[in-house]
Formats: sequence, C-alpha cells, structure tokens
Amino acid sequence: MKYAIGDIVKFKLKTGEVQKGNIQYIERRRGEDILYINSFNRWAYRVPEKRIVEQVQVKK
Repeated sequence: MKYAIGDIVKFKLKTGEVQKGNIQYIERRRGEDILYINSFNRWAYRVPEKRIVEQVQVKK
C-alpha cells in the first residue's frame, strides 16, 4: 500500500504493542520503505512499512 506524508496509521512496535500516529517523512529504499511516524503518545518512531497494521480513515 502507498502512504503519504500526513496519513494516520496504526503500526506495531517490536514489543507487539500497537500505536497510532501520523507520517512525517518517508525514506524510499529498494527493499522496502521506512516511515518516520510521530505517535499520538508524543514519541517518534522509525518503522519499516511491513509493520504498518492499517491506515486510519479520517472522518469529515
């Protein structure tokens, strides 16, 4: 799935915990993309694309 800066996603940490945050930067690589995400718990994460659980739909 393709993601864009500003998208809100749910992602899994190495511990298995699921967090929600918005994408700040996308690093494109040959093997897979690396997403830099600001979580809603005020932490920033560097997450491989394969650990994204789902994209959250924003209700208008």
